[in-house]
Amino acid sequence: MRARQALRQPLTKTWCRVLQAHLGAWKHAEFGLGTSLMQAQRYGYTQMINNATLTNSSYKLRLAQDITLYLAEIGMDIDGWDDDLGKKSWLEDPVWQPTREAIEAIMGSEDYLEQYFAINIIFEPLVGELIRSGFFMQVAAANNDFITPPVISAAEADYERNLANAIDLMFLLVNDEKHADHNRKLFQSWIAKHGQLAEKAVQNLQPIWSQPHSKPVAFEDVRAVSHERIDQILGELGLSR
Repeated sequence: MRARQALRQPLTKTWCRVLQAHLGAWKHAEFGLGTSLMQAQRYGYTQMINNATLTNSSYKLRLAQDITLYLAEIGMDIDGWDDDLGKKSWLEDPVWQPTREAIEAIMGSEDYLEQYFAINIIFEPLVGELIRSGFFMQVAAANNDFITPPVISAAEADYERNLANAIDLMFLLVNDEKHADHNRKLFQSWIAKHGQLAEKAVQNLQPIWSQPHSKPVAFEDVRAVSHERIDQILGELGLSR
């Protein structure tokens, strides 16, 4: 069944704008992460690391494409739909600029492992899951949108696989017989650097939670879940925020 045919009720103008502006902006975030991982995989030291990183990249790029196609599909039957609003929001809306900064800092990292670490250990639990699971997957249905959650949900399963790979690799490095202390200090510096940028991004995204008519989940509750999530991840590696 086509996406626009599956909508049970017409979407409100307010929710349509949320999709155009914010889901449309998020596809650029996913594309940026995918591009960063594509770059990182070129410098991995083993084929196993390269394969895991490239697969991670393909998941992110696929989601960016899925969102693009989805928004174009449902927009065909909605008067005044603006396919360019997401890009405009990504480039100009103050809500999204710290997220851009966080992703561009990751993309600009010269160490391929820093990119892989920053994305899966820091950015994804603090920002990625917050937007996907904490906003779109919880708020959409309350606003008569039952199609967006399935489009986004695949990314959560993808992240669980990517996270498992990342933790396994980082665990080896923080427990290395010769270089464990150095690696832990390096990882803690990455946590400080990228964690600060991610927290700034999250704080600026808060206004999105107030925009839909129906608000089934509070921003602070979602943020608390993301903090618990990253603390759990870092705890498995013997690291901390």
